[in-house]
Amino acid sequence: MGTPVPHPRGWPMMGNSLDGMNHAQYHEKYGPIFQLVDGPGKRPTLFVCSVELLNEICDEKRFAKMPRRGGLFEVRNLTHDGLFTASHGEHNWGIAHRVLMPVFNGIAIKNMFEEMYDIASQLVLKWARSSPGTKINVTGDFTRLTLDTLALTTMDTRFNSFYSETPHPFVSAMVSFLTECSSRSKRPDFVSDYVFRGSTQRYWEDVKTMREIGREVVHKRRNSSYRKKDLIDAMIHEVDPKTGQKMTEESIIDNITTFLIAGHETTSGLLSFMLYELVKNPEVMEKAKAEVDAVLGQGSMTPEMLSQLPYLTAVIRETLRLHPTAPAFSVVPKQDACDDSPIFIGQEQYQVGKNQTIVAVLQEIHEDPTVYGEDADKFKPERMCDEHFYNLPKGAYKPFGNGARACIGRALALQEATMTMALLIQNFEFDFADPDYNLAIKKTLTIKPTGFQAVARLRVGLTPTFVQRRLLNQDVKELARPKSNTITTIIDGKGETHEPRPETPTKLVDLIICYGSNTGTCQTLAHTLAGEAPKHGFCPAVMSMDQAAENITTYAKVPVVVITASYEGQPPDNATSFASWLANLETEGKTKSLDGHVHAVYGCGHRDWVTTFQKVPTWVDNALMACGSYAVVKRGFSDVSYDDTFNDFDLWADKSLWPALTQEYFNYHSTNKGNLERGIKKPKAEAKTSSFEVVPSSRVQELDYDGREGTVLESTLLTVPGEPEKRHIKIQLPSGMEYSTGDYLAVLPVNHDETVKVAMTRFGLAIDSQVVSSKSINGLPEPRSRSAYIMLKELVELNHPATDKNVRAIALSIPEQSEKNALEAVVSSKQGREQRPSLLHLLLMFPSANMSFAEYLSMLPPLHIRRYSISSSPLPDPRSCTLTYGVANFGPEAGRSEFRVFGAASNYLANLKVNDRLLVSLRPGNAHFRLPRDLTATPIILVCAGSGLAPFRGFVEERATFIKTNPETPLARCILLIGCRHPEKDALYLQHLEEWEKAGAMELQYAFSATPEKSHGCRYVQDRLWKSRESLMPLLLNGGGKMFFCGGAKALEGVTKSVVQAYAEQTEKSLDEASIWFRAIRNQQFVSDVFN
Repeated sequence: MGTPVPHPRGWPMMGNSLDGMNHAQYHEKYGPIFQLVDGPGKRPTLFVCSVELLNEICDEKRFAKMPRRGGLFEVRNLTHDGLFTASHGEHNWGIAHRVLMPVFNGIAIKNMFEEMYDIASQLVLKWARSSPGTKINVTGDFTRLTLDTLALTTMDTRFNSFYSETPHPFVSAMVSFLTECSSRSKRPDFVSDYVFRGSTQRYWEDVKTMREIGREVVHKRRNSSYRKKDLIDAMIHEVDPKTGQKMTEESIIDNITTFLIAGHETTSGLLSFMLYELVKNPEVMEKAKAEVDAVLGQGSMTPEMLSQLPYLTAVIRETLRLHPTAPAFSVVPKQDACDDSPIFIGQEQYQVGKNQTIVAVLQEIHEDPTVYGEDADKFKPERMCDEHFYNLPKGAYKPFGNGARACIGRALALQEATMTMALLIQNFEFDFADPDYNLAIKKTLTIKPTGFQAVARLRVGLTPTFVQRRLLNQDVKELARPKSNTITTIIDGKGETHEPRPETPTKLVDLIICYGSNTGTCQTLAHTLAGEAPKHGFCPAVMSMDQAAENITTYAKVPVVVITASYEGQPPDNATSFASWLANLETEGKTKSLDGHVHAVYGCGHRDWVTTFQKVPTWVDNALMACGSYAVVKRGFSDVSYDDTFNDFDLWADKSLWPALTQEYFNYHSTNKGNLERGIKKPKAEAKTSSFEVVPSSRVQELDYDGREGTVLESTLLTVPGEPEKRHIKIQLPSGMEYSTGDYLAVLPVNHDETVKVAMTRFGLAIDSQVVSSKSINGLPEPRSRSAYIMLKELVELNHPATDKNVRAIALSIPEQSEKNALEAVVSSKQGREQRPSLLHLLLMFPSANMSFAEYLSMLPPLHIRRYSISSSPLPDPRSCTLTYGVANFGPEAGRSEFRVFGAASNYLANLKVNDRLLVSLRPGNAHFRLPRDLTATPIILVCAGSGLAPFRGFVEERATFIKTNPETPLARCILLIGCRHPEKDALYLQHLEEWEKAGAMELQYAFSATPEKSHGCRYVQDRLWKSRESLMPLLLNGGGKMFFCGGAKALEGVTKSVVQAYAEQTEKSLDEASIWFRAIRNQQFVSDVFN
């Protein structure tokens, strides 16, 4: 029978409805599980209040949502089997769920930004224009905001709530209805029917009012002459992919009212609680304000900024933890009518009756001290920052419900909350209207503060008209208050705001800058930092981390900056010895071996590699500190998925690293001079300071590259004239260089002649001009004289996007304010943000910029390697490999530039002839991006677009070679899906692939974007994947197969969406659950290689 569930004694006829206790009091008295009875004839309801018990009832194999009691059951009289109130297995819920999930995908939510911003701006302007000291009804205005936002973004309907003092009729009816739902749930049925007849009549009138408003929205859209892709459009027009049915009109109205209630009521509560906590906790408000100021500055908000507010995100999470606005959800056991076997929870301790309702009390669960500590009832956003949030135990945080029945509009609510609060913080200071106010909560089906009023004052220097212009993205003048150091500040001619820097000392302090890098990014950052070092008082030595290991212990007083990436959680190839050295210091317990040392660490990584993101940089920093080294500054990092690595690094160096090193060394270590001259083992290239000789191998040393010479054996064009150029090149590798299928070939290119000549012309240089320098330029050797042409062609990046620091330097050199403004317009435009022009491009666009060639040269990073996926297998010929690549040429006709931009590496390769030589080296590929070891057992799906075919050509060639040598051994299935434009114009290697398909090496499927009628109606490769989902997905789900992708980020986004939707369809899971599944198999069963 199990242990009896604790419970209070009930009242005759009324059960526990007259106890006068809340869930927290029951929890405190009876523990993490108790049961209550609502009234006569009603079964006891179980309540759980711990993370451990919640995890059990969230098992969707054992329990399901079935609203048979409480306020939610009463809401069914309005919304019936809508998404929020349906019972498990109801037919209309399944249709609506499958039809509406795509409406709430990430791209769709991002596309709602402008309409959300419109409504949020109305709120900001209302508060900005209010008389000073006006008491704001916070929950009332947030209700207006969220109702109008939901109606506009999902139904293209304007309720215009901010233009009326009285609430919208829907809101009035909803408030009355929800209050009565809550009351009815606590009363026996006969009491509602006979004692509270007036309330019951109003209840049904409210139902009628809300359904009529919903019906009006539907009819308005049905009668409209245009279609807008939103929620109401999907309800009316889309077909359920499983049943082939559309939603009925009654089901549409059920779900419209569902969204209008559930969607806006919970979000308005979230915003109200959030503002309350920010006002109550001024230290939290200050941190949020600092973040908002850093990201939004003085300008308008843009969609990209939403992902740059991690602390504000943590504030939202912590608010929902303490104040889950949907405070509970209920489930019942899943049992067949004829199944009488008992069900237990609480580690088999408590028996649950058949069809017995179990309620998860989120307010108590979210304060479980076993998860959140003894201060679980305190508001601390830091506990919900990414590094802690993603490590929470399963079931510790469920403000949006669970599994397939979780909130479908979660992303919409979070985007709206982030945007709204960021705009409010950017513009206002807040106080309680009543300093003695204590939080009081109104509870219906949701919770929100009651009696909470605030006073909003515009921040110093702001006026309502300024706020209006900023919200509308109109030109704004400088404010009186100090601002961050941005391009706007420079262009407006106001100068930079920064701490005064001490004069550069006459003798420089030594500095080791070491990098761990496979792709060249961290190496480029290291050389960039070295170029800045002398003006801050430091003499840099740039080297790999492996080279640095032998120097660090010898020169204890020399500060060390480590710049490194992670590769699947492992150190880069040129940092393995460093890692071994540091690990030995740790394991041998030499905790004081680095006493007196000073270091700083900067990490690069990609957040898609969730489990290993920043793993090596974090370990290096912690290990150095564990061994006694002093971290002079907090570790910096870049997420390369945001494509802003160089600006992130500049910001860290300028705002954190250099001020910290200057403070540390010029105040405390002034005697540290000249160690480099006395024997630091710098790389050989660094020691060569007396001459500059142009020979084929000199760049290898000067750019610290490990390449050797290979020879071109073949070079052919794969596409027809007029199509974007794709090429094939075959290279004989240097002796002893061996590769595996899936590896990369690193190529050290030269800049295109045309680009070099344009740069020389811009600065008035003749072809034989010489550069004479007495010091290093960006970490390169220090020649007395070298050819300007050779330097520009072979040693520096001419096409590298201009950083914010570069743009500020250009702005300072432009004399006319109008041109400064024009420069700002270029770099802040949508095109300028998405693809920042190069420094050379900007200097050509603004010829009045008075920048010297020396200044220009000092801003260019050293030329770095380019990695190309090898497109061959070593089995046929291990001494050579092939590359398949697209040639990057952008000109005025493409709208990309005012002069022609030539991709350095691709044009370099395209211009090579047979027998030409080039510098190459091998880089290992992702260990998971490999053919299965057993080709006979593991099926594979290969998905690519354009030259993303490259690694898969190698995969297929290897399978074809295996078949030749093992004709009797059948291989597991391999399906190759290729996206290109036209079968006769750019279907790469078509003849080879068809021959390999006939041999059984793979099955070939195409998507032709220009002629989809020739590829079964599929325009893009994700379309072909979706069309073939019924034959492909079982290979992943049941066959233990793997899926590989190679191509651009946009194509990956489409492929990911197709895979997630296919999984949801075939397993009958929600898209949220499918996304969780996809994240779990990412980088294991689904592996991608993304290029720009």
